[in-house]
Amino acid sequence: MSCAWGRAGALIAAFVFASVAVPEAGAAAPYVRKLPPLSTPWTRSVSTVAPLPAYPRPQLERAQWLSLNGRWQYEQGTAGRAPPFGGSLTQTILVPFPVQSPLSGIERGDTRGWYRRTFEVPAAWGARHVMLNFGAVSWEATVYVNGRLAGTHRGDYDSFALDITRFLHRRGPNQLLVGFYDPIGGADEPVGKQVPGTPGGIHHTASSGIWQTVWLEPVAARHISALDLTPELRSDRLIVTATATGGSGTTVVAQALAGTHVVASASGHPGRRFALRISDPRLWSPSDPYLYGLRVRLVSRKTTVDRVSSYFGMRSISLGRVDGVTRILLNGRFVFESGALDQGYWPDGLYTPPTDAAIRFDIDAAKRLGYNMLREHQKVEPDRWYYWADKLGILVWQDMPSMPTEQRLAPTPAGKAEFKRELRAIVIQHRSDPSIVTWVPFNEGWDQFDVTRLTRLVKRLDPAALVDSDSGSANCCNAVPSPASDLRDTHLYFGPFALPADRQASVIGEYGGVLPFPPPGHIWPGVLTSIGSPALSWPVPTVTAFLRQQYAELSQEMQTRGLSAAVFTELGSYEDELGIISYDRRSFSMPPGLVRRLNESLIHASMRPADLRAAGPKVPPGTSGLWRFDEGQGDTVGDASGNGHTLFLRGGAGWTHGIAGSALSITAPGQSAQTAAPVIDTTHSFTVSAWLSSARAGQSGTAVSEPGPDGSSFSLGIETASQGAQSLSGEVGRQPTLSLGEGTWWTFEVPAAPNCASWECGVQANLRYDDGRFDPSVGTWYQVTGVYNTATQTIAVYVDGIPEDVEHVFGVPPATGPLTVGAGQEDYEPTDSFTGAIDQVRTYGRALTPTQVWQLYRAERVSGKGISPSRSAVHV
Repeated sequence: MSCAWGRAGALIAAFVFASVAVPEAGAAAPYVRKLPPLSTPWTRSVSTVAPLPAYPRPQLERAQWLSLNGRWQYEQGTAGRAPPFGGSLTQTILVPFPVQSPLSGIERGDTRGWYRRTFEVPAAWGARHVMLNFGAVSWEATVYVNGRLAGTHRGDYDSFALDITRFLHRRGPNQLLVGFYDPIGGADEPVGKQVPGTPGGIHHTASSGIWQTVWLEPVAARHISALDLTPELRSDRLIVTATATGGSGTTVVAQALAGTHVVASASGHPGRRFALRISDPRLWSPSDPYLYGLRVRLVSRKTTVDRVSSYFGMRSISLGRVDGVTRILLNGRFVFESGALDQGYWPDGLYTPPTDAAIRFDIDAAKRLGYNMLREHQKVEPDRWYYWADKLGILVWQDMPSMPTEQRLAPTPAGKAEFKRELRAIVIQHRSDPSIVTWVPFNEGWDQFDVTRLTRLVKRLDPAALVDSDSGSANCCNAVPSPASDLRDTHLYFGPFALPADRQASVIGEYGGVLPFPPPGHIWPGVLTSIGSPALSWPVPTVTAFLRQQYAELSQEMQTRGLSAAVFTELGSYEDELGIISYDRRSFSMPPGLVRRLNESLIHASMRPADLRAAGPKVPPGTSGLWRFDEGQGDTVGDASGNGHTLFLRGGAGWTHGIAGSALSITAPGQSAQTAAPVIDTTHSFTVSAWLSSARAGQSGTAVSEPGPDGSSFSLGIETASQGAQSLSGEVGRQPTLSLGEGTWWTFEVPAAPNCASWECGVQANLRYDDGRFDPSVGTWYQVTGVYNTATQTIAVYVDGIPEDVEHVFGVPPATGPLTVGAGQEDYEPTDSFTGAIDQVRTYGRALTPTQVWQLYRAERVSGKGISPSRSAVHV
């Protein structure tokens, strides 16, 4: 806590906890700590008597409380069985670790179970009411106190509280019995990436039963039950709404503190908004995560009947125009949000972090890596995670965990109702955290329904945050974008690729996916994957060079397309998935200093107006070949680079209108233009660029190539193919559709081996993580550029100067024949010919940088042919 009173409360709580004995498990089999294949630095230090002892709800903290974490009796349940009152259960479990976790002592995939323990009400609590609080129970909880039903709750991710006063014995032991049922998606309930049984790929071991802290606390009959805190920077106010149980005739009194100094006071009625005016507020941000303390009292006739402590941060998040471009603004200023995907799994506790220090570690590690944002993906964390995010200073994009709809067209009506109910509860519980700046209701259309309606619901519930309606919906997976979304979110592995900002800010919700394996001894047993596919082991130098390239592309897109944020996939390794931090949290797969420098450079550039202005048009020097096709007639095309690589028209290739002047026309297979010898040395880095206009929809064919030992050594062209089912499609109106159909992409392709043609085993860069909505339009000119970089061992394809995809290769076979325009060698079947117009073909014997590709596009677009015909070739 940020105020002295909160620290004192914690000391009192520790005294109460220490003075009350925690009963042993009785006749149940004793607790046995189980160790996972990978242990974290905290696994062996977890208390088997009082784990996770910190107060679990820092934004509504009381001085007196009693943790019920520790050893409980446990027994697997069966459907229809009566509650096991009275006798002992068969096993001992360590609460609050889920049943499947090693730390629980059970490590079994139970979908039903019973917990039992006894407790005594501290005498110091007198006759006050007693609240029984649960941080989270998956998924359906039924609670009995002394054999009587105290209440039920559904939901994996939100907390709940029960007033158990009327069921208690004030003296002597009380029996607490908790039953759970967790179908792990079987009821269409939100589960995120949890799956029953054996996990694999991007799906993970489920967490059933109690998985967050359970505690008791005494309250008056009239007491504060919830606080909502909303900063308003435009008026230097904090809006406070305190919900009270039995609050009739009472007043809420609030004091804001800077350290121990009271800086503002105000009062109001329970359930109604009132304002604390914070003069000259110190603003919360990742670089200065300043938190004010807050004391709140419930007063009846000048007597304080309840008091809680809390905290808040003064910050705003909004959209605004910066130099005519829509940007995400933090506290009124554009600061690029460089984030990482975080899924919050632990090898010892699964959903439950082993200790409070472990919770802090992940956020500290993200900060150490230079990230200023985390996207909490498909999981909602315990309250103390958000406390550390608030205190340490990290922006949070919070996902709503999805329903398990991979095999169905759409969620069921019951699933939709449950999703909406749990979404509402989660937003209400966490909307006061200053770190949460964006809510993400859906991801890639996995279980998408009523997107605009739910987006508006979230905006009403939390007007102080942005909403990314469906991450990836700008280009991915047939997800339907919503006009109500604040963000225009693309996903592309491994671009990155962004759409231009319009009235919505442009963001990349996921990119990356190429990481080295963790060091030996830090790898989870299983098939390691990257974005769902079995992963190769990339050498660290190759990956770091690739990462530098990606950050250069992000910087370019921040300038050219108004990119405001990007999320790297991903922060940590989670079971089979690869990340920067190993699953055991003991090592980094990449140099932390490098990642930090890249992030800091990107973030700092966003705060310098000069760095937001894109470089002007400029043709990069060193062109090795240039064919403008301005002849307009005849059978030869001169090489304007001055290197003498004349193209000869073959097979009836002709002429047509170009981007300025004339262009090569290919109307039938067998037509092409060829040099007399190779132009590009494909064993070294190179760049090839051309302006292409397709004359036929749905075609596949090569526009520029050089033959190699078996097929083409490279192919710059176009392909039409069935779209991969990266995820389920979203609903279109009331008619859900599963068909992804075919897509057409500009491509840059090379063989994976010197004795295997590209069409058999090629590596192809294209806009493959896309659902076809950006298919090239027939008759429209596009500048398509392919880059092979030996330093990063990658091929990349750019369209109109923007990176669309990057793929890893380990060498390109040497070219054995002439540069060919209009056709290739067996890259596409049954013919390998591009039907359309080709103009302004240019080659380099090096890999152009992202900025250089953009400058080249600008130069050629502005002047029509790039270099003016009056310019001498020596200046190319």
